[in-house]
Amino acid sequence: MTSAFAAYAKSYDSFCFQAHIRESIAINKERKKAYAEITNGRSDKIFNLLIGYEYLSLAPAAFFDLQALSYQKNGMDLFCHEFMSMIRSPEFDSLTRIIPKEQFRPFDWQFYKGRISDALKHKDVNEVKRTAVEALIELKSQPKYYCFSRHLIESIYRFAHFIPLRSQQAAEMELKDPENIMFNVMKLHLLGLKDSYRIDLWAQPIQMSGIPILCSEIPDLLFDLNNPDLKVLK
Repeated sequence: MTSAFAAYAKSYDSFCFQAHIRESIAINKERKKAYAEITNGRSDKIFNLLIGYEYLSLAPAAFFDLQALSYQKNGMDLFCHEFMSMIRSPEFDSLTRIIPKEQFRPFDWQFYKGRISDALKHKDVNEVKRTAVEALIELKSQPKYYCFSRHLIESIYRFAHFIPLRSQQAAEMELKDPENIMFNVMKLHLLGLKDSYRIDLWAQPIQMSGIPILCSEIPDLLFDLNNPDLKVLK
């Protein structure tokens, strides 16, 4: 683990949203250098956009972290399991090139965004999860592409998964149900889908050559969730 990664390798107690983003920024700054060497700088614009997007996300992350503080002070680790540490990212091997076998095809992110947005308006957790799984099933046929968009959709599913637990914990602690906060974070994720799709399109020609840009940086967000509806993704 590099010094940049180690600087953020802490147990999440508070400000977990910001910590998640700062870890990712640290990783992507280092990966930007590594990929630039093997792509002759073609990957720079991808990481510049991605890192810029992450820096912009720090402001809303701070807003949501402050909202989570009152829960954390009462013993609920809100956001600290919803967001996973980026130090779980797989190691990057610049010498390994695996040419994708699948054909790159368009992904209708707007279709899924609309359905999830409607489900969020109605606070329908099950529909959010159902639609996210359908999107992930479609992306499963292109495992070497659309890795950033897949990451955001997995994160939306993960938040929806934890809402019932957080609501139950809040009731037991006699605290206000945090579901509105969590729904708003998922709405923020949806706003990012347009940029994630653009980044994925830029990354595709590099990925097609066997360089796993983005896909090597982003960990599986669902591996620890033992939900029956996720079996179709295994």
